[in-house]
Amino acid sequence: MTRNRILAIVAAGLLGVPLLARTGAAFWDRLSADAPVEPPPVPVAVVRVQPVPFERTVTIAGTLEPVRSVDVFPKVGGRVVRVHAGLGARVRAGQPLAVVEATEYALQAGQAEAGLTIAGLAADTARRSIARLDEVRERLGPDALSQQDYEEARIKADGAATQAEVARFQRDLARRMVENATVASPIDGVVSRVDAREGAMVGSEYPAFHVDDLSSLVVRCQVGDADLPWVKPGQPVRLRTDARPDLDLVGTVTAVAPTLDAMTRRAPVEIAVPNPGGAVVGNLFARGEIVVGTDVQAIVLPMETVERSADGDRVYLARGDVVARVPVTIVGESGETVAVSGLSPGDAVIVPGAQMLGDGERVRVVDPGHTVQ
Repeated sequence: MTRNRILAIVAAGLLGVPLLARTGAAFWDRLSADAPVEPPPVPVAVVRVQPVPFERTVTIAGTLEPVRSVDVFPKVGGRVVRVHAGLGARVRAGQPLAVVEATEYALQAGQAEAGLTIAGLAADTARRSIARLDEVRERLGPDALSQQDYEEARIKADGAATQAEVARFQRDLARRMVENATVASPIDGVVSRVDAREGAMVGSEYPAFHVDDLSSLVVRCQVGDADLPWVKPGQPVRLRTDARPDLDLVGTVTAVAPTLDAMTRRAPVEIAVPNPGGAVVGNLFARGEIVVGTDVQAIVLPMETVERSADGDRVYLARGDVVARVPVTIVGESGETVAVSGLSPGDAVIVPGAQMLGDGERVRVVDPGHTVQ
């Protein structure tokens, strides 16, 4: 390579350095500039609302208690000599359940019967004596017998009559004690517990049987202050139990307390539930809802789409390609849905997750959603 050629190459390289430096500086400046980068729209799913019929309900829970449930106490104490009804037996009111030994009561009843007979004879004798004295006085005149003797005879007759009446009460009481030795069911129902055993001693302080009337059930529950004004007697109630998920029970509100408990701000409500044939066992736990009314037209949303807070309820709408936070008022609840005011038909309500979005943030609807039914 000639000297001149080498010099030419070196000169060309020296001339290219400034150009390369200017190009690199420009590229570096472009990389280090604080140019704003706009984030992409957030993909969201929505539900589009339309006015639909809405059933207002109040959620309740309670126990399906027998309409009547009674402990049966022996009226007299003693040894059980017979048991007539076992566990699960269906019984009628007045039906014997067991018999307590009543030998002494029967003897007392016999003694009282004899005492009544004697007292009755004495009273009859005294009445006949007064009748004869009256005949004598009427035939011979009032002076035929002194007034004192007559009054004494009258007092004896009245005393004999009183003794006869007392003897009758004693006889009736003795008979009642014999009758009370038979333990009878006070209601129609099913024997749900047996504490009386043949040969065992029983007394009036402990129940011998328990009888449940399962022809109808009653749920005693409580509702809060926001729901109480809506609940009225006669409203239908739908109930379900975990033990019988296949069975839908229908009841009726029968009683509503007029005031709230001052401590809990809740009020008791009673619900009657028919139970033909005793198909549902007593004391199952049940959940359900009282149907308190139906709105012909309402904007209905899944409850999870409403953001609830102390300063008001709100939903997030997709308006065009931005988020709008809109206040709403809940006018009714039913299960997992709520009826609200403050929205218009066709509004696109963003499904859960909208709480992470800011008002005015750009969004892209990826699921056109569906009309809430």
